[in-house]
Amino acid sequence: MISDPASATANTESLNYQAQFQQRWPRLTQAHVRSLAWLLDAPGLLNVDHARWNEQVAQLPSLTPQVEDWLQTLDNAPEPLIEFLALHPHTRLGHYAENLLAFYFKWRNQLHAHSLQVRSTTTIGEFDFLLTMPNGLEHWEFACKFYLLVKPEGALSNYVGPNLMDNFDEKSRKIMQAQLALGQHAAAQSYLTEPLTAAKALIKGWLFYPANSTPALPEITPQHCRGLWCRVSELTRFGSLNFSELARLEWLAPARVKSTQLITGAELQTKLQQQFALDFRPVLVAQVERVDTESDAFIEVQRVFVVPDNWNED
Repeated sequence: MISDPASATANTESLNYQAQFQQRWPRLTQAHVRSLAWLLDAPGLLNVDHARWNEQVAQLPSLTPQVEDWLQTLDNAPEPLIEFLALHPHTRLGHYAENLLAFYFKWRNQLHAHSLQVRSTTTIGEFDFLLTMPNGLEHWEFACKFYLLVKPEGALSNYVGPNLMDNFDEKSRKIMQAQLALGQHAAAQSYLTEPLTAAKALIKGWLFYPANSTPALPEITPQHCRGLWCRVSELTRFGSLNFSELARLEWLAPARVKSTQLITGAELQTKLQQQFALDFRPVLVAQVERVDTESDAFIEVQRVFVVPDNWNED
């Protein structure tokens, strides 16, 4: 399923976003700031122009020099961001990403409410974000998803989560048809200081493909962030390349790691074969290359979800 390492590394489709990120943010070194920059800069997964989404796809504004300077200042002195995250504890990747966005919306004086639960006799739902926008109060639902394409046909239902518990089609339907309707519920009205002018979905993430398989699906943004996926037995082809395992909260931005965090493809294969015998969960890794000969920093050039050999077999 994985092609020759040299051709895989040269694949401009799989490298495109990582290369763009490094070119745009070469001086960002703080992990939280890099994750925030990715959230603000990466393409969303939903194609804003597709009729299926009924003009309900949220879009963050293009980054201005002011925002770029703000991110660089944060990278030099990240204490305000670190303190904000400490006030909003998170263990799940989705909550971490939400908190990063909340920090940004607060800086822009747009954050009206975040993670606002709507209750009657029971919990009805939760507004991810209520934002003060030029046209009034908007409800934004947010998700950050990582899906693997498991069949050649590029239907949204064929993009599945690494735990095989959900798929892109089900998740997008839930957000668009159920979660965005929360503002219309009678119980929600007492939580709103003014009528909502819009309800939109912002879905960020990465989609992973078998090597040499990049179907174009009109519902998905063509420039979305891409990676590869392979079975652990296929790592043999990557034996001499350098990788770094990514903890779940490191899945957002392209990785920047030190030499002490490296593992070769051959070492990774041995480690994961042993690990998968006890723990069936797929592992996300970044293939990395040294920034320059004088630096100990290595940057991601592509990412790979490695799964057990029998991962999606019935």
